[in-house]
Amino acid sequence: MLALKIVRRNKVLRLKSTLHGIDSISDWSGKILSYIILVISFIILIEVVCRYLLNNPTAWAHELSQYLFGTYAIMGGAYTLLYRAHVNMDIFYSRFSLRKKAVIDVFTSVFFFFWCGILLWYGSKFAAGSIGFWEHSTTAWGPPVWEVKLMIPLAAFLIILQGLAKFVRDLHIFITGRELE
Repeated sequence: MLALKIVRRNKVLRLKSTLHGIDSISDWSGKILSYIILVISFIILIEVVCRYLLNNPTAWAHELSQYLFGTYAIMGGAYTLLYRAHVNMDIFYSRFSLRKKAVIDVFTSVFFFFWCGILLWYGSKFAAGSIGFWEHSTTAWGPPVWEVKLMIPLAAFLIILQGLAKFVRDLHIFITGRELE
């Protein structure tokens, strides 16, 4: 009996450790990613100075800021999920008990994983095609775009990982009625 409790406790500790590791990856990636906004702001500042003060606009600032913002927007999904900051329909949901919320989240996770799976699958094909011929933009500046397209499957993978962590926590609440942590 005691050995069974020790084994069960070790499994729970490993599960908590794994979930904490996934949370750390999402948190770390989101915090690193947040600095892209500073880079974008600096690029736009350079463009404004060049265009309006020096009367010599850049060929690269607009496109680079778009690529960086696209990366920022898609890569922030796991961080946003970690802190439950995605948009919800809170009309009824916020009034539910912890267990009812978990039941709803467990059943609606099917849609989440389906959508993220499609994003991972097609994003991987999209990125692989771009990498396959080292795709570059067709603008005058012509930077590589395969790097930006590679962010799509990477972001999908990170959000799936964070979604799995959320699913496990929600499933635990659904079964036991209390939080895992």
